[in-house]
Amino acid sequence: MKRMSYKKVKTARSKRPYQKLMSDMCYVNELTYDGFKHFQLVQDEATRYEWGFLLKRKDQSDDVVIKHIAWLLAQGHRIEVIGSDKGRELLNNNLKAFLRARGIEWTSTNAYSPEENGLVEQMNGVVMSRVRSLLTMVDMPILLWGEAFTFALEVLNISPSSALAGETPYTRRFGERSELSNLRTWGCLAFAFTQKVLRKRKLENPGKPCIFLGYAKNSISYRVLDLRSGNIQEIRTVEFAENWTVERSYVEKLLLNRFSRGKYKLPSKIPYVRLNDLTAPSASMSFGVTSEDEPSGKRHCSEDLRDRDSSTVVDVPIAVGEPALASVPTSGLSSVNPARSAEAEARWSRARGLREWRSLRDQLDTDGDGGVGATGGVGLSNSSSSAPNEVDGDLSNRRVSVPVASPLALRDSDGDRMEISDSDLDYDDEATETAIGNGEPMQNISRFMGGDRESEDEAANNPSTSFRRSTRVRQQNVRLHDYEVDIPASLVIQAVNELLEPTSVEEALSAPDAKEWVDALDTEYKELLRNHVWELVDRPDGVKILKNKWVFVRKRNAQGEVCRYRTRITIKGCQQEYGINFWETYAPVAKAESVRFILLLALELGLLCRQVDFVTAFLNGPLDGVDIYMEQPDYFNDGTGRVCKLKQSLYGLRQAPRIWYKMLDEYLRKCGFKRTKMDAGVYVRTVGENKVFVTVYVDDLLIVGTETDIDMVLGELSSEFKIKDLGEVKHLLGMEITYVPGHVLMISQKGYTEKILARCKMDKCKPVPTPQVKGNFPMPGDPKRESVCVNSDPEVDYRHIVGSLQYLVQCTRPDIANSVRTLGKYLNCFTREHHVLAKRVLRHLRGTSDYGLVWTKKKTTGPNMQIDAYVDAWRPPKPEVRIEAYADADLGNEKDDRRSISGYVLQMEGCTYAYSSHKQRLITDDTCSSEFVAAAECSTMIKWKHNLCKELGVRRKQTVLYDDNQAAIAVIKANTGDFKMKGIDLKYHKIRDYYEKGDFALEYCPSEEMLADILTKPLGPTQFKRLRQLLNVVPVPDKQLVSGKRKRAITAAEGQV
Repeated sequence: MKRMSYKKVKTARSKRPYQKLMSDMCYVNELTYDGFKHFQLVQDEATRYEWGFLLKRKDQSDDVVIKHIAWLLAQGHRIEVIGSDKGRELLNNNLKAFLRARGIEWTSTNAYSPEENGLVEQMNGVVMSRVRSLLTMVDMPILLWGEAFTFALEVLNISPSSALAGETPYTRRFGERSELSNLRTWGCLAFAFTQKVLRKRKLENPGKPCIFLGYAKNSISYRVLDLRSGNIQEIRTVEFAENWTVERSYVEKLLLNRFSRGKYKLPSKIPYVRLNDLTAPSASMSFGVTSEDEPSGKRHCSEDLRDRDSSTVVDVPIAVGEPALASVPTSGLSSVNPARSAEAEARWSRARGLREWRSLRDQLDTDGDGGVGATGGVGLSNSSSSAPNEVDGDLSNRRVSVPVASPLALRDSDGDRMEISDSDLDYDDEATETAIGNGEPMQNISRFMGGDRESEDEAANNPSTSFRRSTRVRQQNVRLHDYEVDIPASLVIQAVNELLEPTSVEEALSAPDAKEWVDALDTEYKELLRNHVWELVDRPDGVKILKNKWVFVRKRNAQGEVCRYRTRITIKGCQQEYGINFWETYAPVAKAESVRFILLLALELGLLCRQVDFVTAFLNGPLDGVDIYMEQPDYFNDGTGRVCKLKQSLYGLRQAPRIWYKMLDEYLRKCGFKRTKMDAGVYVRTVGENKVFVTVYVDDLLIVGTETDIDMVLGELSSEFKIKDLGEVKHLLGMEITYVPGHVLMISQKGYTEKILARCKMDKCKPVPTPQVKGNFPMPGDPKRESVCVNSDPEVDYRHIVGSLQYLVQCTRPDIANSVRTLGKYLNCFTREHHVLAKRVLRHLRGTSDYGLVWTKKKTTGPNMQIDAYVDAWRPPKPEVRIEAYADADLGNEKDDRRSISGYVLQMEGCTYAYSSHKQRLITDDTCSSEFVAAAECSTMIKWKHNLCKELGVRRKQTVLYDDNQAAIAVIKANTGDFKMKGIDLKYHKIRDYYEKGDFALEYCPSEEMLADILTKPLGPTQFKRLRQLLNVVPVPDKQLVSGKRKRAITAAEGQV
């Protein structure tokens, strides 16, 4: 018995486009640079048009097919049948249910009968054959087979098909001819244009070397591989050198370093290779348009892909009798003239820096008489009488394209500048001229570059005349060596890409990490549908429809590395009108002082700290009492013209934070938590003798308590919201936290600090011991200051530096508070001198980037006590905390308005948790008055903290306020009228009332021991370092505190403090 043949089986093919689609998956036993090893083909039987999708796993196949069918249906196409084999990747209920709901029939082949799905099965082999040809043609690594696959499909769709009577699938599908002028040789060398705003210097090379990989799907641009950074980018303006490529080993190592964390060392110079050196060119291997296709000899991008500002093309007439080299589109490789002298060969070697001159040696014909060489190339001669006979057509009116001010103009093969002397451009009688900038012929190179040449008339009349050879050796001026600084533009773009997030869907899909952004978009859209955020309705009349925007964020871990891609659809709340579609908007968050205070309580009480994040928090709150309509979001618009009527709150709405806060506040109270009046972002719940503390900062929760109590809270929250348990607190609000319960707590911002230094290009600067020098900053209007204001200079970015430093001060660095406060006064009137002073703070951070707040639990037992027994020894049933405060002032520090500077520090059990450095609001004329005002401001903070402790149920000892001015202490204690105090506002005298009620004790502190002194004035290195250590700002140990090494780590941390 034999298997039945399919040769005589006649299959009726569909005639209407999209009537029947066929799909098949193919496994490639090689990984791409971004982890793909499968591809899925979908083919339209009527038009033979193919779509291809790269897959990382087989189980993604059905999801890809479903999305593609949904996209075709959204475009208005009618699909009747989907055919495939019986592979399990498609044979599942998910796809069947999707097709059944849309009335689409699904057919499958018989087992072991690929002939029944023959069209798409055959296309698998055709595509893979093209992929192998592309990789072999330019000798690219297998890591790029996915890019070659996408490019091969593009070419197949615009190639004639015998099944379509010579038409292309593109023409049969769209009814128009495809555009071929944009085709380029895959894998060839290209130079991408760098926008002016991304160039560091005025004379920086505007072109960066790349490898051409294909075309962008969602924009009119080319897809290229940056040969410096390894990023895959989509750029509109690109110039091509289709006779050149790059060595395979360089590209492979570059991709492994960029996408697989490889550590290969790349050469400083890019190893360029001629394509002719790899394989003989043929028409079947190049998709470019040659001079035979365009008689004018021009070769260029279409108008929609070419930026005319990137290069200028001028038409130069070729005179009869002048040496010229016509383009050779036929196969074959011209070799170097064997009669060329060694001296001429050496000169050509020196001239290799310009790719135009370098190609001439390989394109010269081997026949000395100018006839047609054996290889089939067009031979040339210096004889004017033979020129018309050797090149078809009249050359007198022929014109060629010569690129002027090209990015390659004066750079060698690795992008370095070089000088070309007359001797480098001279050649013998049989030499000719050419240029390969865009593959066109070129004449008069010596004249174009300024070389010496005899007159045109003399050259025409005397064909045997050779060019003059200069014997002088020219070298670059040694005085210019220090100015030879060539930073590749790719490094600038890489730095910008790391700092700037995509601002639209188009930018995200054209970014190097586009696949991650697509996954993030799908995840966010599923959450929107799960929460029933909106419903699609017909567009109402007379109602303002709000627009929306996608926001893209790269979430980073404590070290600043990207760990998650996050997208959010945000409505444009700026279009809302008060009283029509919003009213109240305020939503409180926990203060930074309260968060540090709660963490310090956890340390003193030996409690655990857990961090919780709400998934899509703002989507949980119902939108009641107002009707808001929004346009459908990009990338998910169904094209029906309907709009979204919001049912739930959405990011960007002005009332969204308040809706979420009210919802969370209501649920926490329902669970037995009590919101404190002193800080609306802090909650407390008493469970027996234990207490649970919660701080709320939008959707980030810090839960402090015992393990049992925390698990109970997590269970209650997970029953109402979708949350993410982040475990022990390690990275909270930009702070890196290391916590061992009851032993040590370390808070730092090393990653954030290093990011600031890198962004300001100060990551390699020389450190300084202090952020300020003794003396005051020049005030605006001072004639001694520089008169040139640099507000408009984008290179300075003074405001950005100060803003970044302010957040650093707010979280973990009280030692630079006075410096940052001083810099903040000049945000609207800063000069270059202020910018230098801001850089000094950065230089100080360069040497102290690993510094942070380190708190240790004070031991109450003997030194020989073991760690296991020590855990329970310091947890009394009713603990009392000791709070100490330091207040200081610097009289008349501000030279512009003669106001004093106040500073205060609050510590609990010797650990700093609150501090401030600010200018006093009134003018004081003596030290006693300024110190009195500073103490009064500190007493307000003390009173606020006492009330917070009372609400939290924390027992405290009497607070001690330290001041270094005896006169101010006497005025506070005496509580009598004093002539010096007549100018002090009444609100500052409340400190006397606090003191009489016993809210705090008042004691004298010597100026040398005053901790707040560092917050009011610049100090010398010795005093600054001593006070900084007393503020608990010390180096944070790099070693992670684990249980096995806990004792040694605690001892090291305590030694720092």
